[in-house]
Amino acid sequence: MEKETLTREQQDNVVRWIARNYNVESIEFMTFNKDLKTGSYHLRFKLNKDHHSGITVNTLSEFDSSYESVRLGALEDFHDISRRSAIPKNEEVDISHIEVTYLGE
Repeated sequence: MEKETLTREQQDNVVRWIARNYNVESIEFMTFNKDLKTGSYHLRFKLNKDHHSGITVNTLSEFDSSYESVRLGALEDFHDISRRSAIPKNEEVDISHIEVTYLGE
């Protein structure tokens, strides 16, 4: 069975989700896997070379939207990179300035 992964476009969408609420200079996608018990998907990443975090979703198709947003916890761990005001979900997010290391690179 072939291991499931995310396309570059889906990973770019995750960058947009995070960049809505945080000042991101770089993101390194580290691992992506499916929990066989729950069926959920876990994506782990590192922001700005030193903030480790991750997100969990129920279906792969959730990664297809660029108009989502995530909050990373615990709040105090990400306070120094939090935006003063978030970019609204209905607005485009420019990620051209963010250095991205994709899964498998």
